[in-house]
Amino acid sequence: MSEKLTYFITFVLILLFTTSNSYSSKIKILYKIENEIITNYDIAIEKNYLIALNNNLQKLPKNQLESFVKESMIREKIKKIELEKFNIVLQDDKFLDQVIKDLYGSLNFQNLNDFEKYLSKYKINAKIVREKLKIETLWNKLIFQKYNKSLKIDNKNLKKKLENKIKKTKKLEEFNLSEILIRDDLEEKLKKQIKQINNDIEKLGFENAATIYSKSSTAKLGGKIGWVKSSQISDEIIKILKPLKIGNHTDPIKLNNSYIILKINNKKTTEKKIDFKKELEKLINIEKNKQLNQFSNIYFNKIKQNTFISEI
Repeated sequence: MSEKLTYFITFVLILLFTTSNSYSSKIKILYKIENEIITNYDIAIEKNYLIALNNNLQKLPKNQLESFVKESMIREKIKKIELEKFNIVLQDDKFLDQVIKDLYGSLNFQNLNDFEKYLSKYKINAKIVREKLKIETLWNKLIFQKYNKSLKIDNKNLKKKLENKIKKTKKLEEFNLSEILIRDDLEEKLKKQIKQINNDIEKLGFENAATIYSKSSTAKLGGKIGWVKSSQISDEIIKILKPLKIGNHTDPIKLNNSYIILKINNKKTTEKKIDFKKELEKLINIEKNKQLNQFSNIYFNKIKQNTFISEI
């Protein structure tokens, strides 16, 4: 399909859609990314979508919010272009349905209907959210296919760590955490970035700083991880978390070629009733997801460098 035809079809779809919405009918192309375009309509939708996921974004200075929305939209388009090069499909809709359920569950909605009503307040159609989550789901599938064999999971070591932790722990501690994952190949750049992030945590709040700076997949949710059992966290990090009060965050913690800042949103202690097999499986999945997230960032940065992006 020619680029001109692609743009024409895109405009027709946008115009058809916007006739039933209150967005401005003056559609302008803002960016061109290979055979994809980003319009002011796309930016408006993305902004509302991100704010719906994280209301704290509204507190950001206008220029920071606009920059974050633009980068988020560009990131989505680049992923979409890359996915079109591979024949990756979802076998059925059940998996995507679960991804959507996990999303609205993390936002404390009990069912899809309530979530859709909430989205409508931000002029967001549920189909748009589904399409965005589909791109992310397919992207994760692509990364898994490319790097699954490169994952290095030391099952024996993880099992030993879990056994030692269970022996030491009479009661099970759980932490409700948020994160800011900071990554750069150059240590000097990392140090400068950490200083800026610490300043913005104080000025803008942890959630907004996470949304702007974090390289983790939790960034769009303000860095929210949710409840994590102490058995799933390394002893070194547990020692750092234990003395902290609810609402406080750690100093940057070194992790190989990256740093992480953790915030305690809540914590609780329960009697230890541990299903060892399940806990080990969770620990393995956490390690897999951490490595896949690293591969995802490396791969994305590589293709972004080779992608032509022009501002109109």
